[in-house]
Amino acid sequence: MRLDLDIIEINDISFGERNDIVDGMLIIDRQGLLDYIADPSFEKLDVELAKPGDSVRIIPVKDVIEPRIKADGKTSFPGIIGEYDGCGEGVTKVLRGCSVVSTGTIVGFQEGIIDMSGPGADYCRYSKLNNIVLVIEAKEGLWPAEHEAAVREAGLKAAHYIAKAALDKEPDRRETYELERPAEDLPKVGIMYMIMAQGLLHDNYLYGTDAKRLHTTLLHPNEVFDGALVNGCCVVAGDKLTTYDHQNNTLVEEMYKRHGKELDFRGLIVVPTYPGLADKKRCCAAAVRLAELMGLDGVAIPEEGGGNPEADLMMICRGCENKGIRTVMMLGPDGVEEPITDTTPEADAIINLGDCNAFITLPPMDRVIGDAAQVRYMSGGSDESLHDDGSVHVTLSIIMGSVIGQGTHRLSSYVY
Repeated sequence: MRLDLDIIEINDISFGERNDIVDGMLIIDRQGLLDYIADPSFEKLDVELAKPGDSVRIIPVKDVIEPRIKADGKTSFPGIIGEYDGCGEGVTKVLRGCSVVSTGTIVGFQEGIIDMSGPGADYCRYSKLNNIVLVIEAKEGLWPAEHEAAVREAGLKAAHYIAKAALDKEPDRRETYELERPAEDLPKVGIMYMIMAQGLLHDNYLYGTDAKRLHTTLLHPNEVFDGALVNGCCVVAGDKLTTYDHQNNTLVEEMYKRHGKELDFRGLIVVPTYPGLADKKRCCAAAVRLAELMGLDGVAIPEEGGGNPEADLMMICRGCENKGIRTVMMLGPDGVEEPITDTTPEADAIINLGDCNAFITLPPMDRVIGDAAQVRYMSGGSDESLHDDGSVHVTLSIIMGSVIGQGTHRLSSYVY
């Protein structure tokens, strides 16, 4: 499978009479976009723009999505928008440097903040993007699961609608992803790609299918780049993988860079993370069997969320190590402020991604998109978080992507 990503760099965004891209400027037909994503579940619907360096706070954030579309203009997220054929191969147009962000009335308490400037922006990769922000207020009495679905689908539709502007544009560059077998014998490695399947607004979607309906499966990494996996979670914002993070998975990108040079990258084992023990055993045992079948020498296991999924981490680690497959885990809790909820003696290689419980004071912003008062209901915030001057005192867990398992943030280790 060969996937060509035709990258069009977006340096600025504005509203205009029609969707277009001119000299790196993304122009958005505001009314056309609102009409395209309208939903009877919404009481109010608006769209605002937030650019890097702006004195803007976006709160509460549900998801972040990069606009991408297949070159034929029909598919962006197979199984949701478009068909399944061709996912992970062919040509996909990518609007790099911008994203669709969904906010508005809170869906679940585990949502987050994006600050476009100030100290909070240092911890958040989305602060560097030109963001098209959907402000969605749901109708009174809507069930949380219905609310989540409506907001999720609106974000994906918006990304598809905006990406159409790229169809007749020449790319600034092309990125090609293809897993050719190395000529020499190199360590065979894979990624255990854990996806939330826990219900209560803690679910991801693979080809449009709720992860709660899935068994462990094998994916080509190109499928993730090409929209096969989307976020449906309201897990803690600091370690949640947004749809943008799936589309731009930096761990997968790093494996590709080293493929054929230092290692033989064999692909992704997608492991649904269920809440119940029987389902955990079923999926984790299958993950180990797939790793054996693929002939892997080692696997990386990044975590999404925390607490319950750590049982899956340790099951996979123990099973792989006992089969002679080396493991390394990537997770956020540092074992001091928030201990890991499960462990096993075989877990002897762990990359610590930082302390999501560290406190930070975010200064007041000139503009708030969404509702700043909802910080008191969110993980990482409290009734005392919002100060009279508009500043907020919160933990890093409330900042979108501050300690995610891919390691795409500023937190790092120093060797003395």
